Amino acid sequence: MNDERTSRYRKLIRWYPAVWRARNGEAVVATLLDADDAAGRTSPNTADRSALVVGGLYERLIAPERLNRFNLTALIAAVVFALWYAAVITWSPGLDYVGTFGPFSNPMVIVSVLLFSALVLALCGRVKSARLVALLSVVSVIVIGVLSATFSWLGPSLLAIAIFAGFGLIAASPLGSKADLVRAGGALFLVAIGFFALAVLRLLPLEYLLYDWSSYLKIQVAGAAFVGALILMWPRIRPVRARP
Repeated sequence: MNDERTSRYRKLIRWYPAVWRARNGEAVVATLLDADDAAGRTSPNTADRSALVVGGLYERLIAPERLNRFNLTALIAAVVFALWYAAVITWSPGLDYVGTFGPFSNPMVIVSVLLFSALVLALCGRVKSARLVALLSVVSVIVIGVLSATFSWLGPSLLAIAIFAGFGLIAASPLGSKADLVRAGGALFLVAIGFFALAVLRLLPLEYLLYDWSSYLKIQVAGAAFVGALILMWPRIRPVRARP
C-alpha cells in the first residue's frame, strides 16, 4: 500500500519542473506519506492533490528564477538594438504607405515591445515568462517578415530580421548545455532558410498563389523551415535539468 501511495505522490509532483523535483521531490513525498500515516489515510486527499497541482503550476509559470547571464545579455542587446531600430530606421511620422504602423514604417515596433517586456520580466525574476515572451517575439518576426515579403512593405530587411530573430532565440533559452547551443543554431539556420525562400525566390502576392505552383512550393519550404525552428526552440524554454 505504501508503494502505491508513493507512486501516486510521485505522479502528482510531476506538475513541478524537473529541477524542483530533483531537489525537493523525495523529501516532499516522504513528508506527505508521514502526514498520511499520522492521519490514518491510505491515499492522497483532495486538499493535498489540489495543493500539489497549484504549487506545481506556480513553480512552472510564476515562481522567480535566478537570472541567466546569457539571457540577460541577449535581452539587453536586443532592447538596445530594438530602440535604435525603432527610433532611427522605422520612425517615419506622416508616411502613408502599405505596411506602415502608426508613425512607424513597418510593424517591427511590436517586436521591440515584446523584447522590452521580456527584459522587464527577466529583471523581475520571471525568467520563465521572459523566455516565453522572447520566443513570441521570434514568432512575430517571422509573421511580419512573411507579410513584408508578400505585400512589399517597407522592411524589415533580412539583416534586421536575422538580428531580431537571433537575439530572440538566444533570450528564449537557458543555454545550459551544448545541446541547447546546437538547437539555437539550428533554429536560427532554419529561420534564415525560410526567409531565403521568401526573399531570394521572390514570392508572388497571395491572390496569385493558386495559379503559381512554384510560389506555392516556396511557401511550403518557408513554412516548414519556420515551424521546424519553433519546434527546435520549444524544449529550450523549459528549465535546465539538474545534474546528479
